[in-house]
Amino acid sequence: MTIKVFIVGYIQTNCYVVFSQQQKEAAIIDPGGGYNRISAFLKSVDKIPAAVLLTHGHFDHTLAAAKFQKDGAKIYIHSADNEMAGAKQGLASKFGLCVPKLVPDILFEDQEIIKVGDIEFKVIHTPGHSKGSSCFVCQDCIFSGDTLFFESYGRTDFYGGSMTEMAKSLKKLFDLPGDYKVYPGHGESTSLSHERIHNPLA
Repeated sequence: MTIKVFIVGYIQTNCYVVFSQQQKEAAIIDPGGGYNRISAFLKSVDKIPAAVLLTHGHFDHTLAAAKFQKDGAKIYIHSADNEMAGAKQGLASKFGLCVPKLVPDILFEDQEIIKVGDIEFKVIHTPGHSKGSSCFVCQDCIFSGDTLFFESYGRTDFYGGSMTEMAKSLKKLFDLPGDYKVYPGHGESTSLSHERIHNPLA
C-alpha cells in the first residue's frame, strides 16, 4: 500500500491518496483543495480517483471533492455529517467563503468496510469535532481526520461538536488492540501508542 500526502487548502489540511500497485483505483481522503496537483500525481502513477473518503463535512476537508466526483469518484461521508457537506454556511462562512453544496454518493455508518480496489478501510465513528466525524482504519494505519492529532485533538466548539463525545471517541481509539500509525487531518503524523501516553485526553 502506498500513501501520498498533500497539504492543501486554506487551513493546511492533510489530504491522503492511498492505493496499491496492483490496482488502478485510488482512494482520496479529505481533498480540501489541491485538485490539480492531486490529479497530476494520479496520472503520473497511472491511477484513477475511484473514491473520496471524507472524515467529516468541514469545507477544508471537502473543497475539491466535487471535482473528483465529476471525474468519476464516489464520495463517502458519515450519515450524520451529510447535512453539512459543502454547506454554504457554517465553518466556511467564518473564512468569507461560499462553498457549493456537495452531494455525497454513499453514506456510511460505524464499523462499515469501504473497499477501494484491493484496499479495505474500516469506519470508526468518532463524534466530537462534528456529529459524523469518523476515522478510517486501513492495515496498520488510522486516518484520523480532526479527531486525533499529535498530542492533541480536534476542536469541539464548532457546530455539532462535543467535548464529552470527543473524550469517548478518543477512548474508543485508544482501546484498539495493538499499535497504529496515525495520519491526522492537520499537522504531523503520530502513533496510537504515543498518544495513549502523551495525549491530554488519554
